[in-house]
Amino acid sequence: MKNINVKKILPHVIAIVVFLLVAVIFCKPALEQGVVMQQSDFTQADAMKHQSVLYKEAHGTYPLWVTSMFGGMPAYNIIYEGFWSPFYYVDKAFQFWLPKPLNFFFLSCICFYILCMCLRIRPYVAILGSLAFAYSTFSPILAAAGHDTELLALAYAPALLGGIILLFNKRYISGFIFTALFATLHLMQNHQQISYYTLIIIAIMTIFFAVKWIKAKESAHLLKAVSLALGAAVIGAMINAILLLPVVDYAQYSKRGGVLVMDGKAGGKTTGTDKNKTTGLSREYAFQWSYGRMESLSLLFPGITGYGSHFSQRDEEYSIFPKLSETSNVSTYLQEKLNVPEDQAGNIASNLSGSIYWGDKPFTTGSNYLGASICFLFILGMFLLDNKHKWWIFTASIVGIIMAMGKNMPLINNFLFDYLPIYNKFRTPEMALVIPQILFPILAVLTTQKILDNDDPQTLKKLRLSIFTIAGIFVIAGLLYFTLDYSKENKERTAAVNAAFAMPDSTTNGKMQAINQKFELLVDNRVYENFLQQSKGDTKVARAVVTALRKDRQSFLGNDILHSLLFVALTILLIGLFVYKKINSLIVLIGLPLLTVLDLLPFDAHYINEKSFDNAEKYHASEFPESDADKLILKDRDPNFRVFNVAGGDPFQEAKTSYYHNSIGGYHPAKLGIYDDLITYQLSGQPNFSVLNMLNTKYIIQPNQKGDNTIAQVNMQALGNCWFVKGVKFVNGPVEEMKALDNFNPKDTAVIDETYKNIISGYGPADSTASIKQTAFENMAIKYESNSNAAQVAVFSEIFYKDWNAYIDGKLTPVAKANYVLRALLVPAGKHSIDFKFEPKVYKTSYTISLVATWLLVILLIVYAVYSFNQRNKQIEQ
Repeated sequence: MKNINVKKILPHVIAIVVFLLVAVIFCKPALEQGVVMQQSDFTQADAMKHQSVLYKEAHGTYPLWVTSMFGGMPAYNIIYEGFWSPFYYVDKAFQFWLPKPLNFFFLSCICFYILCMCLRIRPYVAILGSLAFAYSTFSPILAAAGHDTELLALAYAPALLGGIILLFNKRYISGFIFTALFATLHLMQNHQQISYYTLIIIAIMTIFFAVKWIKAKESAHLLKAVSLALGAAVIGAMINAILLLPVVDYAQYSKRGGVLVMDGKAGGKTTGTDKNKTTGLSREYAFQWSYGRMESLSLLFPGITGYGSHFSQRDEEYSIFPKLSETSNVSTYLQEKLNVPEDQAGNIASNLSGSIYWGDKPFTTGSNYLGASICFLFILGMFLLDNKHKWWIFTASIVGIIMAMGKNMPLINNFLFDYLPIYNKFRTPEMALVIPQILFPILAVLTTQKILDNDDPQTLKKLRLSIFTIAGIFVIAGLLYFTLDYSKENKERTAAVNAAFAMPDSTTNGKMQAINQKFELLVDNRVYENFLQQSKGDTKVARAVVTALRKDRQSFLGNDILHSLLFVALTILLIGLFVYKKINSLIVLIGLPLLTVLDLLPFDAHYINEKSFDNAEKYHASEFPESDADKLILKDRDPNFRVFNVAGGDPFQEAKTSYYHNSIGGYHPAKLGIYDDLITYQLSGQPNFSVLNMLNTKYIIQPNQKGDNTIAQVNMQALGNCWFVKGVKFVNGPVEEMKALDNFNPKDTAVIDETYKNIISGYGPADSTASIKQTAFENMAIKYESNSNAAQVAVFSEIFYKDWNAYIDGKLTPVAKANYVLRALLVPAGKHSIDFKFEPKVYKTSYTISLVATWLLVILLIVYAVYSFNQRNKQIEQ
C-alpha cells in the first residue's frame, strides 16, 4: 500500500464518482426493482429477435436463420450465436455492470476520459469533456429509441481514438495495446456505420499528422505508427470476425447490396454489368434523413427548426415534448376567436405538439445539441490553440456536418455516395453528426487546459475575438428569428385542396385521393387539411391555426436562443474572471462542468425521464398483447405457414406481427435484396395474390368491423410448403423474372432465370400422381419426402439464399432460384428424402479466426501487464 500514490489516483476516483453520480441523478428510475426502459425501436427489436430467443431456450444456441419476418432471412443483423469471449466481461466491467440506460452514459464518460488521459489533459478538465460528450442530446435520443448498439459503439469511439493518439505520440507499446483493446470493444458492438464515421475521424487526423511528419522528415515514425495502428485494428477486427464476416458476406445480398431497377432510374449508381441493379441503397432512400443546411445550427440552437414529438407514459401519467399548452398561440386563437373552452383548446393544441418540427427530414425525435458552453469553447480554441490538433478537429467536424446534410449538400454528398467506398451501404446521413459530438468536446478541453495554463499573453485578445465571433452567430440567429416563415407546406397541394373544398360534393373524397397521389403531404398541409375538414371548408379558420402554429415554432426558437445566450454569457464571464485573476482555477474546474450539465440535462430530460420507465411485465403485456386474430392463428398446429398483417399501417415497416407469427412483412433496414424487390414490385399497395399464395400466406390479418380488434381470414389459395409444377418458364435476367410474376399461376408454372437452366433440365411430363410434403421444420433444417414416376420440378415456399444446401437422399444437389425469391429442385423419379440445411461456410471460418485472435490479444494483454508492473517496480526502486 505504501507504493500507492494517493494524490495521483484521487482525481481519477473523483472523476468516476462524478460520472456515476450524474448518471444516477439523470436515470434514477432505472435503479428500481423490476423496471425497464421504454424504447420505441427496441420494441421492434424485441419482436424481431423473439423467435431466436425461443429457439435458444429449446436448442441452447441462437439460430443463424430466422423465419419470422420477410419470409425468412439470415439472423446476422438481428441476434445470433457468437462464441464465449473474455472481452464480453471486459465490456461489462467498463460499463460498471450498470443497468440501462445508466451504462450508456457512464461508459461514454469513461471512454472520453481515457481519450483525455491519452491527450495528457488534467483529470478535472477531462470531466468537462466527458460530460459534454456523454450528454449531448443525440445520446439520450438514441437511448430512448432503443439504439443500444449504436450508443455503445459511439461510447467506445473516443477511447479508440485515444489509442491512436498514443501511437502518434510515440508511445508504441501502450498505444498498440490500447488500440487493439478498444478496437475490439468498439467493433464488438457491431454497428458498422458508427465505426465508419470513427474511421473517417482517424483518417483525417492521420493525414494531418502525416503531412507534419513528412515535413519534419519523420517518415520512419509515420510508418511505424500507422503500421502498428493497422495491426491493432486488424486484431480487433479478427476478434470480431464472428460478428463482422457473416455481415459482410450477407451485405452484397441484402437491400444494402443493391436493389432492382425496373425503369432504368436507380437513384443511385448501378453496377457495370447490370444496369438494372444498384450497387447499394438508392440515393433517395439513403438520403431520406438528411440534416437541413440551416438545421446544422441546432448544434448551438437546439430548436432552430423545431422539435419532433417524444411521448412517454407510466401508469396514468405521461410526458410529451414539445408540448403546446393552454397558453400557446394555437390554444389562444381557438379560445379567443372560436370560443373553444380553455381545457378543450389546450387538448387540441397538445395534439398538434408533434407538428412543431418543420425541418427538412420527414420527421424527427429531437435535434443534435452539443451545448452552448462547449460550442463557445470550440470557437475560442480555434483562436487560442496551436496547430497540433485544432485543424484536423475543425476539418473532421466540418466533414461530419457536410455529410450529415446528405441531399441538402448534393454536389459533395452525391459524389461521396457514388465513389466513397462502402458509403452507399448506409442510410440516415444525420448520424454523421456523431463526428462533431466527439470532436467539439475534445477542442473544448484542450482550450480549457490552455486557459488554465495561463501561458499565453494574447489570451485576452483571443477571448475578445471569440466573443465577437459568437456575437456574430447570435446576430445571425436573431435575424433568422425575425425573418424565417417557419413553414413546411406544399403550397401546390394547398391550392388543390382549396379548389376541392370550394364546392364540396360527392366527388370531394375522390378528388382528395387524387391529390394524395399527386402531391406530397407535409406537416403544415396535414394541420391545414385537418382543420379545414373540422370547420367544414372554412379556409380562414384552417389558415389561422397554421399561422398560430408557426408563431409557436418561433416562440420555441426564441426561447432556445435566449437559453444558449445565457450559457455562453456565463461561460465568458467565468473565463473572463479567471483571465483577469478575479477567481482561481478551482472555480473554473467546477463551474464549466456544472454549466455543461445544467445546459444539457434539461434537454436530455425531454427524452429520458421518470415516465420513460415501467414495470417489465406490464410493459411487455402492453407492447405485445394477443389480439383475437393472434389467438386464433396460434391455435394452428402447422409448424410452417405465413401471415400477412394488413390491419393497420405498413406491413413492411412493423415487426410486432413477427413476435407471434412467421410474417410476410417485418421491419429491418437490411432485409434480403430479392425480397425487398418483391415488396416494391409485387406486394406493396395492392398485393399480387399469386405471390402471396406462393409464399404460403395462410392467414391474412384484418381489422374487425368495429375497428377495435383484428380478425384472421384463412387464405384457401395458399400453396403450402412445397409442390410440383407442370412446367418451367425460363427468363433472361431479373427484370423479366419480376415482370413474369405479374400474371402467372405459381401452382402450375415456375419462373426461373436461364442461368439455372443446366440445373433444371431433363424433367419429365407432369405426373398427376406425384406427391411431395414437408415432414419436419426448424429454422436451419427442413425435411421433405417425395414420390413421383418421372423427374419433377419442385418449388418450395422458402426464401432462396446461397447458404441453404439441399440433399436428396443425402447427396448434395444444386438449388435453383424460382419465382424471384423461392427455391426449386429437380427431383428424380421415385421415393426420396429431401433435406435443406443452412450451412454458411463464412460462419465456421469466422469462428476460428475469432477464437485464435482472442487468445492472441489475451496473451498480449498479460505480457503488457507484467511488463508495466516490472517497469513500475523499477521506477520505485530507483
